[in-house]
Amino acid sequence: MKIEVKNMTAYYGKTEILHDIDLEINAGEKVFIGGSNGSGKTTLLRVLAGIIPHKGEVKVDGNEISSMKRREAAKLISLMPQTSDIYFPYSVYETVLLGTYASSGSAFGGINAKDIEYAVKCMEDCGVIELKDKHLDELSGGQLQRVLLARTFAQRSPFLFLDEPGNNLDIKYRAELCDKLNKWAEERTADIPNSLVCVFHDLEQARRCCTRAVMMKDGRIIYDGDISNGTTPEMLLKIYDFDVASYIDNKNTL
Repeated sequence: MKIEVKNMTAYYGKTEILHDIDLEINAGEKVFIGGSNGSGKTTLLRVLAGIIPHKGEVKVDGNEISSMKRREAAKLISLMPQTSDIYFPYSVYETVLLGTYASSGSAFGGINAKDIEYAVKCMEDCGVIELKDKHLDELSGGQLQRVLLARTFAQRSPFLFLDEPGNNLDIKYRAELCDKLNKWAEERTADIPNSLVCVFHDLEQARRCCTRAVMMKDGRIIYDGDISNGTTPEMLLKIYDFDVASYIDNKNTL
């Protein structure tokens, strides 16, 4: 099982955002997508998940993502977007239960007892079970982030795409997030090794959760390889046009 991208471009309107992307992600990998704001990270995740159109090839398990039915793609890939993209008027319980749709095929009334049990487990694992009756607009940013993570886990897809999962989380929950993701990545879903593809601004989180880095700049992949080489001071300066390493060192000494 793998995701294969060849000569892919993607647009917002008439503006080309991603340029000639070639990428391969194999089952069982833990991949960090890095780059500055506007570099194309979120667009790449959305293209890989089949949410926005593209030119070129994006294949999942040998099938072009754009030709797959939505539920078929959701069985293989689950995407947790940034919280600013979420405006559901549902309760926490309903939101997490929606994540089971890919495996159950129906929402709410048609979900079986095993799906409900698994959704509850996801809420417990993400520390939001006590919020199950609250509506999303009643939650803090950190609480909402954990609810969305629970919903993403509830989808039970072997490829997990996370766009800034540490947003709004305090230090405790960020540490727990990394532990949770690493534990999940060691497991299998439908006998397929689990794979993480994560966008992080926090480089320490990226290093704790991922072993491979795909670094982007101006809609192109600049580096693809081991995360230790992808996050050197020289590479970060090239990617961000900023001395990130010195900034982090100075920040840690304050």
